[in-house]
Amino acid sequence: MFILAIILYVFNALGGFNEIEVSLKNLGQIELAGIYYRGTPQDAALGESFRKMENLQKSNIGAILHTIYYIEPAGKLDTMEVFVGIEKKWADPSDLTEKTFDASQAIVAEIKANRWVMPGPNKVKSKIESFAKNNELPLPNLFIDQIKGPEEVRVIAIQKHPVK
Repeated sequence: MFILAIILYVFNALGGFNEIEVSLKNLGQIELAGIYYRGTPQDAALGESFRKMENLQKSNIGAILHTIYYIEPAGKLDTMEVFVGIEKKWADPSDLTEKTFDASQAIVAEIKANRWVMPGPNKVKSKIESFAKNNELPLPNLFIDQIKGPEEVRVIAIQKHPVK
């Protein structure tokens, strides 16, 4: 019983019981510049894409890393598609892919917890979809993750596809 109490205490201290805060927001246009990757999770090019964008993000105070998983892999050898980028204003888009999204009616989920106890993507997606249904909003079909810090993620869910 004592061990269970310690586990629950640590889980709570790391933010494991923190609620996912969901709301409707007008974020206007989201303009990103980054790298589109298609391949397997084990490919070195995936890690290089993240490193390049993380370095660019770290060299621009105020820049936030964004990820969009178009296809999530079920296993290490499955094909995945992901876009990793930062706001276009912080990058030289000449050697990067640009993406613009209409987020004027975005469902936003705010998650604050240590990465070891952070809720999984399916739980967050389910919470967002429930919010949409309860508020009679269209179900989103695109999820943009903003990595605001090691213990803070913001998921922007929109119904529309990229403007460009």
